[in-house]
Amino acid sequence: MDSPVRPRSTRARPAKPPLSEDLILDTALRILREEGLEAVTMRRLATELDTGPASLYVYISGRQELREAMLDRVARMVDLEEADPARWREQLHRLVKQTLTAMEAHPGIAEVAVANPPSGEHGLQVADNLLALLLAGGITAQDAAWACDIIMLIATASAVETAVYQQRDMNETEFHDRLHTVFASLPAARYPHLTALSAEMINGDGDQRFHFAIDTFLDGLVARAERARAGSANVPRDAG
Repeated sequence: MDSPVRPRSTRARPAKPPLSEDLILDTALRILREEGLEAVTMRRLATELDTGPASLYVYISGRQELREAMLDRVARMVDLEEADPARWREQLHRLVKQTLTAMEAHPGIAEVAVANPPSGEHGLQVADNLLALLLAGGITAQDAAWACDIIMLIATASAVETAVYQQRDMNETEFHDRLHTVFASLPAARYPHLTALSAEMINGDGDQRFHFAIDTFLDGLVARAERARAGSANVPRDAG
């Protein structure tokens, strides 16, 4: 006769790591990378961490705070730059590219960035660093303030586009091939410019286009700053 099976002692189970905000965020970002933003819920996290949802609320007040904390954790992956007026443009490109890369590695987090201004420590540091680089480049204070928002929007929009490709299981080359097919089928008499520039429309990879977008925007900012300085130099001083 078989002996009865005794229930396994809880002492024999592997010890769970102690619950903490870091563990919660690490788990949330793993789920995000593997399954997307909508899969990251407080209930799902509780299941993954083998705990009750109430335990999570000790560290995170709810889904909105969770998403904001995840966004800030992604911002922590960006290395800040020591602003140097001689290299400010190169440094800015590097900072913004790192931001894009961090968001692209976590599909869906860009959606959070669109809806939430930076409020965590690391996101605020990135924004402050971006402002420092713009000011080091001689950009006026008002232009730098507006440009900080617009440059981050360019990075966020690029990350959202990448996430859409991933959701559709499509890479950049396939997307450009599809565009080429569309442009090649257009009647030249009706769309003369699209057909004439069809090769240029799909030329370049994502990195080249992103660099172009940032660089073109910076060119405009520099030109505006130079006009502002020239205007100030031409203002006559008060003779009195």
